[in-house]
Amino acid sequence: MGRKLVAVTNCPAGIAHTYMSAEALQSEAEKRGDTIKVETQGSIGVENELTASEIAQADYVIIAAGRGMSDDEMRRFDGKKVLIVDVSDVLKNVSKVMDRLNENIKVYHNSHEDSDDEEKVTSSGGGKKGVAGVFQHLMNGVSFMIPFVTAGGILLAISAALVGGGKTEPGTFAYLLEQVGSIGFSLMIPILAGYTAYSIADKPALAPAMIGAWLANQPQILGTKGGAGFLGAILVGLLVGYFVKWFKRFKLPKSIAPLMSFLIIPTVATLLISIVVYYAIGPVISGLMLVLTHFLSSIPSSSLAIICAIIGMMIAFDMGGPINKTAYLFALGLIPQGNAFLFGTVALVTVIPPAALGIATMIAPKLFKKEEIANGRSAGIVGLFGITEPAIPYAVNDPIPVISAQLIAAAITGALGAVFHITRIAPGAGILDPIIGIVQPRFVYYIILIIGIAINVALVILFKKMRMKRQSRKV
Repeated sequence: MGRKLVAVTNCPAGIAHTYMSAEALQSEAEKRGDTIKVETQGSIGVENELTASEIAQADYVIIAAGRGMSDDEMRRFDGKKVLIVDVSDVLKNVSKVMDRLNENIKVYHNSHEDSDDEEKVTSSGGGKKGVAGVFQHLMNGVSFMIPFVTAGGILLAISAALVGGGKTEPGTFAYLLEQVGSIGFSLMIPILAGYTAYSIADKPALAPAMIGAWLANQPQILGTKGGAGFLGAILVGLLVGYFVKWFKRFKLPKSIAPLMSFLIIPTVATLLISIVVYYAIGPVISGLMLVLTHFLSSIPSSSLAIICAIIGMMIAFDMGGPINKTAYLFALGLIPQGNAFLFGTVALVTVIPPAALGIATMIAPKLFKKEEIANGRSAGIVGLFGITEPAIPYAVNDPIPVISAQLIAAAITGALGAVFHITRIAPGAGILDPIIGIVQPRFVYYIILIIGIAINVALVILFKKMRMKRQSRKV
């Protein structure tokens, strides 16, 4: 008799990985004779939500997380056998993930106290510790930030179109759209910090991190020449999150314990992070950003092209993994200081791998497996919106030809983007970025993107054919 399983899937953008991993789990469970219900936490919210009864009856819980899951989110699984994996692991090898259910899966406890015979399962960070867990917390912040950028960017673009790129007049509809769009962009930095901290330590960390990040970007208060930008927000989010997580371990008398989460922790954390931001993070990070800005603005365009080529290769190499996220966050952190060239490279390269592979499956289907061909069109379409992860299964199945083609195409695309000054000022949505107004110059962006995709398509087909010829010779 099959097992009863329940699962939750999510990813930073809430688009590709969330639903692709859910389908993979459902398909694999069906093959094994198991029953499974998968809750998806996507960009439009929670769908197919698990009920308390379904969780209680389940033999195992699978959490496939691409962003951190807070203790509040995990509380409903208290006392259940929980397997926590990265969402990309499901796409790479869902069979291996399901095989892990045959191992000694630990019982999850939502309290800070471990029982004598059952080990506590770490929930935050999707079950990952160290650098990988930190990245997942950051991606949680990014996932909440993106709607503010998208909504604000579109309204700003509409406003600019209404006045033909000129200045808006107070009292007009275009002025209203401009102001609302600007509010969206102003909120994105505290949102990034707030939900990074929330991913680590739940609701008590939300307000302190948002207030601290807002303060870190107020040069008139800090007395600095600039704000701490995204880098300051990331640092604030992490500091507040881990401080609050540590602070929550203190046991207070029962009479005042209820005050901890909504009064004591937020107040103490806000006070401390404000002091740290005012005297350390604000001045140090803004100064560091100014130095880095001066350095990047002083290097010749040829050297900038090399840097952008390297960033492009890092983005394409592991398609959402730690190397990809390191490049992404580094480029993102330079934007407030006016250095948006590196993030322009990110805007280009994130689209290329899945879009190219989707096209390649249509041009040369004999080089791909049946399931790769079946998923090619959806991978290509999803990739156009800046979701790189649909390329992962192709790289897993045939790593050397696929990854080699992606790295070369990404390096060339990044260099071209630097030469033609492609910039992106905020996280966006792939081919919609120029329309939203966060990528410039618009027309050149599309030209370079087409060139990059064409190079990747040509190379992946060439490299796959070369590999097949070598294999036929051996036979």
